[in-house]
Amino acid sequence: MATKKAETLLTSTIETLDNGVDSTKPKDGVSLLKEWIAFVKKDESASGIADELQTLHDQLSEKEIDKKKIAQLMKKLGDETAKVAKKADDGYQLSLKDLGESLKDFAKELK
Repeated sequence: MATKKAETLLTSTIETLDNGVDSTKPKDGVSLLKEWIAFVKKDESASGIADELQTLHDQLSEKEIDKKKIAQLMKKLGDETAKVAKKADDGYQLSLKDLGESLKDFAKELK
């Protein structure tokens, strides 16, 4: 992962998640997820994460949102992101670690 696009996507995602459940709308998540899906599909090693992102995108696009299912998916993504952070380039380790924590914190708020 490199580029200004990665930095911008990481920052905007963390900011959105850190605003909390009450301030974040499903459409915010859908928009970010589209960007993430396109971004991680470029990296073959991230195909599992792309599938999880797509599942979360689909859940957020439903008329009736299943908060429990979304919380489970976000926790799983948070855990996966934390694993990726340990192997990432030095420039991205901290941001990815922060993203993993933000995903897990947001998932807790949903429950």
